[in-house]
Amino acid sequence: MLAAAIPFALMALLTMQDRAQVREDAQRRAVAAATVAREQALRVVQSGSAALDRLEDLTGSLTWGQIQARRGTLQADLRRIENQQPDEMTLVLVRPDGRAVVSGRAEPAPLADLSGIDGIRALREGLRGMAFDPAPRDLFGDSAGVLMARGRAPESRPYDGVLLGVLKADAFLAEWDRLRRDGGRFALLRWDGLTLLRQGGGPLPLLGPRDPLRIAIGQGDQRAITADPFGDGAPQLVAWQRVGDQPLFVAYAVPVAQAQPIMGPQFGVHAALAGGLALALMFAGWRIWLGSRSATETLERLESNATELRDEIARREVAEESLRNAQRMEGLGRLTGGVAHDFNNLLTAILGTARALERHLGSRADERTKRLLAATVTAVDRGARLNASLLAFARRQPLTLTNVDANALLRDFLPLLRRALDESVTVELALDQKLPACSADAAQLEAALLNLAINARDAMPRGGKLRVLTRRAWLQEQALAGNTEAQPGPYVAIEVRDTGTGMPPEVRERAFEPFFTTKGPGQGTGLGLSQVFGFVRQIGGHVAIQSAPGRGTTVTLYLPLGSATDNAVGGTAAPPRVAAHSGIGWSVLVVEDEPAVRAVAVDMLQDAGFAVLAAPDGPTAIALLKEGAQADILFSDVVMPGGMTGVDLAREARRLRPTIGVLLASGYAAEALAEHGGAGEFEIIGKPYDVDTVLTRIAAQRPKRALPAVPAA
Repeated sequence: MLAAAIPFALMALLTMQDRAQVREDAQRRAVAAATVAREQALRVVQSGSAALDRLEDLTGSLTWGQIQARRGTLQADLRRIENQQPDEMTLVLVRPDGRAVVSGRAEPAPLADLSGIDGIRALREGLRGMAFDPAPRDLFGDSAGVLMARGRAPESRPYDGVLLGVLKADAFLAEWDRLRRDGGRFALLRWDGLTLLRQGGGPLPLLGPRDPLRIAIGQGDQRAITADPFGDGAPQLVAWQRVGDQPLFVAYAVPVAQAQPIMGPQFGVHAALAGGLALALMFAGWRIWLGSRSATETLERLESNATELRDEIARREVAEESLRNAQRMEGLGRLTGGVAHDFNNLLTAILGTARALERHLGSRADERTKRLLAATVTAVDRGARLNASLLAFARRQPLTLTNVDANALLRDFLPLLRRALDESVTVELALDQKLPACSADAAQLEAALLNLAINARDAMPRGGKLRVLTRRAWLQEQALAGNTEAQPGPYVAIEVRDTGTGMPPEVRERAFEPFFTTKGPGQGTGLGLSQVFGFVRQIGGHVAIQSAPGRGTTVTLYLPLGSATDNAVGGTAAPPRVAAHSGIGWSVLVVEDEPAVRAVAVDMLQDAGFAVLAAPDGPTAIALLKEGAQADILFSDVVMPGGMTGVDLAREARRLRPTIGVLLASGYAAEALAEHGGAGEFEIIGKPYDVDTVLTRIAAQRPKRALPAVPAA
């Protein structure tokens, strides 16, 4: 019994507290609404009172005969005062007999009888101060709202007519419509309980002496009350405020049923909690009763729980060790790229030195020297292959562009894709059978698709569908805004769609940023889309992403079309290789921050007959060009200190000298150009480079002009 009684007693207490809190909040909202409406009503009344002051200043010294004689001029003066008021109103001069003499507007008609209005009658009978009445609409029009009047003569003189102002109903109703909540309505009351203006129309009731609102106003008690002062037929939560020191009051009434909604949802929650707690207590009692029957069973359960806990600790330790290994591998991958770049510089210096010795010794080299030099070149070649493996691990290797059949690649890649995903994720292919070939690096394209699939898997923790489709696409210039590597025209499109959680706009806008991640610490490097972005941009393509919370994500890769020939690489034929080129009559500007590599390049080019200038960084090279140094060809490293990369240097050199040839070199050329937006814009070779490769590629970059005669060998 106690297991059920205690929770339900708690439920009753919580329900009562919630009811009290809801009522208190509703009362507070009603008082706040009445307070704001009071301030607005006070502003309107003060503005109207100021207009009556100006009317008194204008006519106070005039007799009624003079007023009648100047009626036309005074009417224009009244209209000017009316137009200067923030709220629309009508000013009227009323004779002692209650007849209207002058008004700013067409209503009321001249000599209209206003003597029956309560406020004018009270002023005639000796009332001092301001009187308020509902404005008769038959005299002042349908838009009239509240009439405010005061005697024309000072207190020391007998009654001499009335200064009358008629405020439009919208002066109050517009603000009331903005403030109303929960179906509530505002009203403007006079001190005697007469309703001057009411939101929503209807008759204007007079509150009786025993009405709760009339009593509260008389006692000055401004707390919210429950009453039905306007005869709505249902209890109302009513709050009121006095308008300054005027005999006016703003009231706000809202139905209790809407201001204090039924406690059904809260009661249901409390009942569910109480029932759940009662069941839990009864279940606990039952378990205790069962446990008391057999101490042996209790010990066995404890031992079983301890075993499960030890197993869970062991599994967690294995998972944490795997996570630490993954983090070490990520750090090693980032470190490997920088080490490989420096290693390539060293290999370039060694290979260049060996080749320089071969050229220097020529036929004078004995067999032992030739064998040592050949061993050096072989060692450099092995080191270059090892470095290429390191760059592949670090995802910084140069790309190999070929014609790729995207449909065939996806069909062949589908089994691996399915193995990389959970069993809860289904994969579908929708392939355009007339799809043309695209120009891409097949291995990097597979890596990009795998990256997108893994991101989609992480976005579908409860399973879902991954749909990959191919189609032909045509991108307009506006679709490529901000992508200088791609050109408007036809593309092969590969769409990867998932039914995952999607991304909010702030995440979608930063999804391609390197190292941006929505995952917690130790859960990976992030969305990983920067690699896909750089790869596609590097081959002259485009990436688009569409996503919204709860609607999944679609990433579209737009790949450039392949070349007409099957063996094309990057869309152009490979340049022919020749044994050597004469550089006589040509000049080269070598820019390299590594002194040993710079010395090797200078010697190599000078031996071939080129006139050579050297600079350690981009700013120095630009200064030489601006000073007029002769340079037909720029041969520069890509990644250099000083804030200017080789790509930046090449662009600035082309701006200064549009015909200059450009050849770039880098230890991880593909990534460097992708980072700086130079893929496809300039020729590039990887380090370490051989003399034949450099001379062949430099020969292809020489400006178009008549070549000097080459001396016969």
